[in-house]
Amino acid sequence: MQFKTVRDVVEHSRRLHQQIRDYYHQLSEENCQARVSMLLQYLQRHEDHLAQTLGKFEQDKSQKVLASWFQYAPDQDISEVLAGIDVSENMSTEDVVEMALKLDDYFIELYQHMVSSSTSAPVKEVFQNLLDMEQHEKIQLAKTALQIHDM
Repeated sequence: MQFKTVRDVVEHSRRLHQQIRDYYHQLSEENCQARVSMLLQYLQRHEDHLAQTLGKFEQDKSQKVLASWFQYAPDQDISEVLAGIDVSENMSTEDVVEMALKLDDYFIELYQHMVSSSTSAPVKEVFQNLLDMEQHEKIQLAKTALQIHDM
């Protein structure tokens, strides 16, 4: 198991959101279904917003909290997170939503793990805030996906 700082975990999450955004852009370029493309464009903006939020988060938090060390295992990239999802240029909106929810679940599980393994109250609060943000974003994603699907 590796040791990492809070900053490392937040930076890992920010980079992964950027990778996901780029992946959605690529899928959007390859897909010719209007609703699916609209959903993928929404997801691009969604991931861009999350990456920017994490960047601001790093600037707003205390350097002492960001420099806190603890044991940390996850260090996956997008291909590992998406393992088991069939991605093709003919994806339906349901397929895209399933993929997006799986990605959201990755971050939720990561932050839940960080909350439960943290012994420092300020560090626990950082990851609880990130967990709350991801859970809220997952709900927003589901609502938006339903709206696009019903169009």
